[in-house]
Amino acid sequence: MNDLFSPIIKDFLEPFSYLIYSVAFLLAQRNHRSVHQRLLCAYYFAGVLLIGYASILSQDLANNNNWLYNIFYFLSAIFIGYYFRSVLYKKSNKNAVVVLFSAAGLLYLYVIFVDRYRYFNSYTAAFLFLCIVIGCLLFFHEMLTTPKEDNILMNFDLWVVCGYFMYFLGGFFIILTYKYFTDTFTYDHRAFLGQLWSLLNALLLFTSILTLSGQLWIAHRKKFPS
Repeated sequence: MNDLFSPIIKDFLEPFSYLIYSVAFLLAQRNHRSVHQRLLCAYYFAGVLLIGYASILSQDLANNNNWLYNIFYFLSAIFIGYYFRSVLYKKSNKNAVVVLFSAAGLLYLYVIFVDRYRYFNSYTAAFLFLCIVIGCLLFFHEMLTTPKEDNILMNFDLWVVCGYFMYFLGGFFIILTYKYFTDTFTYDHRAFLGQLWSLLNALLLFTSILTLSGQLWIAHRKKFPS
């Protein structure tokens, strides 16, 4: 049973989580009609297709699916970077995320077209994850320093960024050391790395459900205000 369940978590839980995210942003943009939410809905739907195909390829160890992850992470730098630029208010913070995510995007362009990295480039991915964590911290700082009278839980972006912070901070430490452990660990230890990746996907599922739940809760409160 574990041999059957583990590949499902490791390989197919990730695209399923992106599907949940796409539904959450689809519902959100129908209510708010914001450009960044519409773009993130399309981004996550693209993630379902790209990572879903990567998950299918991973069932045969002879296949290389890293190019699909490189494309997806390049899109992550573009779309999530645009998202933070849209939700942040201070010009200095906007400029900071433009610089950070532009650097991450350029790194992935280099990986895709120049380096053509056959193996998973954990350092480039870790830098992207760090950029997203910094974007989350800038968002939290703005919320703390510019408080509003509205219920902050009615802010859908807060649910999104909280989910991002949990996933990308936890993923940063796993991704950062992934290549080193892959190169140095024995076969038994590599099985443990697979469990770590499964844990990361479980965290992704939790944050996607959290984001969708936040959107549904906001819609319910607006429809039935107390």
